[in-house]
Amino acid sequence: MHGASTQCAPRLTAEWTIFDTAKVACTGWANGDFAEPGRIGEVRRRKVVDRPWTTLEQVHGARVVTVEHPGECSGEPADAAVSAAPGVALAVLSADCAPVALASPEGVIGVAHAGWRGLRAGVIEATVQSMRRLGATRVEAVLGPCIHPCCYTFGGGDLAQVESRLGSPLAATTRSGELSLNLPAGVTVALRAAGATLLDMSRECTACSGDLWSWRSHQSKRRQATVIWCA
Repeated sequence: MHGASTQCAPRLTAEWTIFDTAKVACTGWANGDFAEPGRIGEVRRRKVVDRPWTTLEQVHGARVVTVEHPGECSGEPADAAVSAAPGVALAVLSADCAPVALASPEGVIGVAHAGWRGLRAGVIEATVQSMRRLGATRVEAVLGPCIHPCCYTFGGGDLAQVESRLGSPLAATTRSGELSLNLPAGVTVALRAAGATLLDMSRECTACSGDLWSWRSHQSKRRQATVIWCA
């Protein structure tokens, strides 16, 4: 796994290559709002990767769709997508939740939108299982920008639910000393439980970065995108 550069999107927040074939790009506020519909949103998507995108109606659950043709399943209520088809671009939108992009050496790719409810529901494990049904063996992943424990004030009851589901302590504290959830650690634990490996992650916190959209910090309805495709 190594970094990649893309001339058409010089201000992307993060870029990776997995298995020398799957490309991952994460946008930020400088790239615009990827939740915006219509022609403007389409132009922004094409600047990152010029092919039809599959984006979902994210519902904080564990449903995974299988995409067989470019652009298929767009708008479906789900929080993850997988594919082994050529020409496909799979994306999730986020503004604090964890965007996870996954790939296998066989050319199977996947993407998941994992907030605390998604972690509790098992969306990451479900995504890896769906990739294996398409022929994936070894699965490796990268984690795009999400909220970090420094800013993620969290209730004890909800935290206990997530920890019970994942079987691992995920409690942390915010900068002000309040109880928080370590969302990147939760993603790491879920990937490990599914038999996948986290290769790398964005170190930026969406809530305290000046370059990313965040719901927690200023209730923004704008979203950045994390998209994966096979070159």
